[in-house]
Amino acid sequence: MSSPAASPAPGAYWDGMHGDGPDSAGAVLKAVREFRGMDASMRRRTQAALAINETDLLAIRHLIRAERAGESIGPTELSARLGITSAATAKLLSRLASSGHISREPHAVDRRAQVVHVSPRAHREVKRALGGVHQRMIDVADELSVADRRAVIGFLRELGAAMTPDESSSPARPH
Repeated sequence: MSSPAASPAPGAYWDGMHGDGPDSAGAVLKAVREFRGMDASMRRRTQAALAINETDLLAIRHLIRAERAGESIGPTELSARLGITSAATAKLLSRLASSGHISREPHAVDRRAQVVHVSPRAHREVKRALGGVHQRMIDVADELSVADRRAVIGFLRELGAAMTPDESSSPARPH
């Protein structure tokens, strides 16, 4: 009688997959998992520093990115970018306006519509919370050769594609 296979030790999911050793596919995936954990910790620290929740932080990031691109964003566009309802967006914007992180003003052409802006205070808080981290991240990326940058970009895009549900492999829906 054979015994069932032993379960991997907690945290060892990738160990032994596709070869062992520091250069194995499993080691790469383990490093990605560790990076994701550090990224999540950085985001939690930023949320605590700004006294906001995760969705609020994402909204501020979208608004800053749009501002840098010269775009104006209103509540409808922000709802779409965040993937939340208009009611949830209205609550989010009220919270961020009350805390002084954003301001709202009428759209220049369509006065019924609103445009949302990140406040100077929020810019300062984000820069204080993330400026040093972002610069260190840029420094690490700058140290890579062009070929290594291309390899990393390609790898991350392919890994993201592998994590995206494939319509053809989805379980069939009952009729």
